[in-house]
Amino acid sequence: MKNLLKYIAAASFLLLGMTACDKEYEAPNAGAKNSVVYSSETTFANQVQVHGEISFGDVSSGVVSREWVVPEGIGYIVSDDSVAASDQSNIKVVFSEPGMHEVKLHQEFDGDFFVGEDVLNSSYDTTIMVTVLDSVSMGFTAHHINDDGTVGAELVLSDGAKNQVTASKIVRFTYLAEGAPQELYWTFGGGSPSVVEYDGNQMADGTADETNVQYKKIGTFDIQFIGYRDRPYGSDTIAFTDFIEVIPSTDPVTLDAVQDRGNMVELSFSREIDPNSVNATDFEVSIANGGVVFSPTVSGVSVDPNDGTLVLLTLEGERFYRDDVVTVSYTPGVMQTTDLVTADAFADVVMTFKPGTNVLAGESSGVQYDFEESADGNTNWPYQWWGAPWDQYTLAVGSVRAHSGNKSAKVTMQPAGGMIISNTDADGNKFTFDVKSGKTYEIGVWIYVESLGNIDDMAGEVPNLIFFYQPATNWGAGRFNFLSTTATGEWIYARTTFESFGADATISPVIRGSNAGNAESITFYMDDWTVTEVELRP
Repeated sequence: MKNLLKYIAAASFLLLGMTACDKEYEAPNAGAKNSVVYSSETTFANQVQVHGEISFGDVSSGVVSREWVVPEGIGYIVSDDSVAASDQSNIKVVFSEPGMHEVKLHQEFDGDFFVGEDVLNSSYDTTIMVTVLDSVSMGFTAHHINDDGTVGAELVLSDGAKNQVTASKIVRFTYLAEGAPQELYWTFGGGSPSVVEYDGNQMADGTADETNVQYKKIGTFDIQFIGYRDRPYGSDTIAFTDFIEVIPSTDPVTLDAVQDRGNMVELSFSREIDPNSVNATDFEVSIANGGVVFSPTVSGVSVDPNDGTLVLLTLEGERFYRDDVVTVSYTPGVMQTTDLVTADAFADVVMTFKPGTNVLAGESSGVQYDFEESADGNTNWPYQWWGAPWDQYTLAVGSVRAHSGNKSAKVTMQPAGGMIISNTDADGNKFTFDVKSGKTYEIGVWIYVESLGNIDDMAGEVPNLIFFYQPATNWGAGRFNFLSTTATGEWIYARTTFESFGADATISPVIRGSNAGNAESITFYMDDWTVTEVELRP
């Protein structure tokens, strides 16, 4: 603290020197008495952990006497071995109990003095509120989830508990915390997902309260849970070895997803597949594009050595393009799970392409593609003044539902109404992103339909979304159509169009929604707009 006072004194002499050289400058209240008090944690809302030090300083000029007072029995002034009061100019305090506590300073001056721009006389009292946080302490509970979605029996929390979970079943983890951690880190051995992280926003809005984990692999697995607070620093870790024992199941094995992996087809099953049971001749892959159908030979099949729930199909003499429609079928052979349950047949399951690198997430883009930085309401997604029917909608950004992060945009379009919006800053300036000459981009968005209304699939134009851009608008852009069969109550990826550009450009997004062919309102959420570079079939 003596060094700090020396720096303050040196700065004062420097200021006096500058004033002497430049008569046009005069420091506010120069030469007057001032009340100036600081806290070492002012920038961090005066937060401190129990038994952690926080410093206070009185660097006022013209003080005749002072007295610091902290709550007796809770606060301790450790800088001069005082208990609850001190007349020192700078003090260090520790608190023994969490909560909101007052640190009071009474100052006596000889005559007038300044507090900011106000002139006072004789004495002044300052109260600084300190938030004292408990030490970070973490806990959790875990429950089986029954097949009907209800909460089942509680798991035992201990090393070697070997809580038995039938393969493909789900366990729900609910966290408990003291001391206001700011981040959570879960590691679920053998689980899907295997790692989950939550930030402070997700903890505040309840997203982090419960985490569902599916166990697909046979074996015995550990668990680890960490709660972390950056400032004031604190953390706690809970770890159990041999916590979960995944046992064989007699339930049917299900195909959970079909995706691309490079130029292979990735099949994700509800539990581990026996690598010795797969046979390439049991699978068929069909690729359709523009009315042409390709039937490549499945030349190889394997089980991912790092994740036994994934089966990989290799094709001979053919590759995927982003505008292909790829379907997969399986004729029962001897494929079975590691717990000896044979796989059932499936036919013409459509492969989903994994998302590529999102141009909108690049450094050159300001587009609020995931809505996380968008203000609540429609401040950053304003109406673009096309007139009726494009003004017959409502849009609100909020945290009711999200595909990722904490926010999404909820849209309701009136019967036969529409929407036309762009993404702007608070001053109305449109955000932009860059595209390259000769490149083709896929434009898509994640959609959660709450209510389809009453769509007439035969009405000609059906409800749809189109992604435009300015200034070089492509009025022939493709669209995503809402049909009476469109999935509701789940997030789906809606590819709106493919776009190619003849020259480098910096463009702004414009999103048009239409509720044509619908006698009722349609309500949906949208999140995570993507613009990704792709290659189409030549």
